[in-house]
Amino acid sequence: PPRTIEPPNSGRICETASAMPLTLAEVRWFLLENGVEADKIDATWSKGRAALEDLAGTAGCSLRDEGAVRAAHVAALAKKEEEKRAATEASLTPLTEEERARFRLAFDHFDADGSGALDHAEFRKAMIDSGMMPLRSEVTGLFQEADVDGSGTVNFDEYCHFIQVYRAKQSWWERLMESAMDCLSPKPSYLTNPTLRFVRKMKHAGCTRSAIDAFVHNYEQLRSAASMMIPEDAIFPVDQLPALEDISVQPDRSLLQHTVMLKLNGGLGTGMGLEKAKSLLPISGDDTFLDLIAKQVLHMRHASGGSLAFLLMNSFSTSADSMALLKHNFPNLSNEGELPLEFLQNKAPKVSAADLSPASWPANPELEWCPPGHGDLYPAMEGSGTLDRLLREGYKYMFVSNSDNLGATMDLTLLTWFAQSGAPFAMEVAARTDSDKKGGHLARSAETGGLLLRESAQCPEEDEARFADVNRHRFFNTNNLWLDLEALQKKMRLGKGVMPLPVMSNKKTVDPRDKASAAVLQLETAMGAAIQCFGAEAKAILTPRSRFAPVKTTNDMLALMSDAYEITRDHRMVLKGERGGVPPTVKLDGAYKFVDALKTLVPNGPPSLLHCSKLTIEGKVVFAKGVTFKGAVKVANAGPEPKTLKAGTYQDQTVEL
Repeated sequence: PPRTIEPPNSGRICETASAMPLTLAEVRWFLLENGVEADKIDATWSKGRAALEDLAGTAGCSLRDEGAVRAAHVAALAKKEEEKRAATEASLTPLTEEERARFRLAFDHFDADGSGALDHAEFRKAMIDSGMMPLRSEVTGLFQEADVDGSGTVNFDEYCHFIQVYRAKQSWWERLMESAMDCLSPKPSYLTNPTLRFVRKMKHAGCTRSAIDAFVHNYEQLRSAASMMIPEDAIFPVDQLPALEDISVQPDRSLLQHTVMLKLNGGLGTGMGLEKAKSLLPISGDDTFLDLIAKQVLHMRHASGGSLAFLLMNSFSTSADSMALLKHNFPNLSNEGELPLEFLQNKAPKVSAADLSPASWPANPELEWCPPGHGDLYPAMEGSGTLDRLLREGYKYMFVSNSDNLGATMDLTLLTWFAQSGAPFAMEVAARTDSDKKGGHLARSAETGGLLLRESAQCPEEDEARFADVNRHRFFNTNNLWLDLEALQKKMRLGKGVMPLPVMSNKKTVDPRDKASAAVLQLETAMGAAIQCFGAEAKAILTPRSRFAPVKTTNDMLALMSDAYEITRDHRMVLKGERGGVPPTVKLDGAYKFVDALKTLVPNGPPSLLHCSKLTIEGKVVFAKGVTFKGAVKVANAGPEPKTLKAGTYQDQTVEL
């Protein structure tokens, strides 16, 4: 036990002291702190209280203030501990970048719940994997030592520091044995299986299990080296399909209460120079795409005398602005019950083109991620719980289309046909024209005879001419889809949460604005490709061009802004009857790729394209008010400055300004 000061006449050092006498260590540190030499303290100690008090007096202090005495001792111990810690830190061997990278992999791997910190059990597994072999009885003490901030968990920095401290305490024999064990043991899977690196990255980003499983399915297709192409000799053209105009069914309004209308609204329109949802772009007066969509839904609800559930699949980039517009402009748009108006699509990690590892871009980590394509509809519905929720609330059918397609409205005839068909999946297609050469077309698998969708990214270079042959492949996917939700749930469960869609690999740079940045692969899927997943029961139906009026480029936008299209009473954007179902082909100069630049072309309003078959603009041009184009017209300006095209009618000619 510690030696204490016990004067002959008292059990205490002073009359005001507590019952706990001061220890030799406390007195010694106090006197030393006040400048008394150590040998004098040792020589005086045995002489009793009065002698110690006198000694303290020579240094200008007193032992009667026990608080000060004990505080000096505590401070001295803390100083000693800090010196010891500093000496230990100075003796630590820094971790190499390679070691730190491996420990990061181990840490992430054993952080099973993705919390960013290790609990007691996770800590032990990570220690063993990192080359340390603690006894089970030692783990608790080591865990407490590693948990520097006392949070009850160990974060990555604490973990790395602990490894350094642990190594510093080891003998040469212990280090030798652990090195031998590390060399003889097989490499852990997280070091050899690149897929697990993506899984960890997605877990830490908060991605759902469905999103992770879908990406793993896509990534494994990429790694398998199997061709992602659909060559011409693997398919047959589709010659005939049932047409909407030939359907003879009695529209059943009661189906609406079991149907949800979903719009894909995750795109920012970056290809048109936008930094917000494309659906927020004004397209008819002050009305945006989203305004017109909301009006379509409200019109259908009013006309049917019932309810029609409405959903948006937003992205993190489009959600806030889109929901704010709907809340402000259409406060009565909400669904019945507790069904929300939106759920969010997932994100997918970009893949390094060099070694198929997760792309890294520390300058802006957000650029390490990309949208997974609209095929993400299925894992997003599954992972967000939207699919299960819709079924619980009594919904059976779903109509899906893009938010930039204002021709895609809820059609009771189509809904009734789909419900009566018993099909799990149906795709609306339209007849291809020259303006549709690049879009995905419908075909039949030569192997199964079932319907499939072939996108341009899946066409080998040698087959591109036949891909673009609109007389051979006559039907293109409008991306207007009908789904039986019960059949969808069954398909997802059979696939363990994955819709086995074919994958498209798009090569880009990790920073789209920096063409010198690292090359990456973006893995995408198309939701229409699910037609082949449902086998022979899946159907396609030929619909009029009026149900397809999308905006992918400023070329499309100028056409929709013109008098070639009109807004119907039910707020659809459709081609006028005079067009005969064929839209005008517009090809603008590259200077008008972005929306802001397009406005400089038509400051006085769009030209008339009602009777125009093709319009080509080369160079910088400004349309005066009252310009009309008929037939095929080309307007060219070879000069560096914009020139104005005067009002008038231009027909089947080339105009040089």
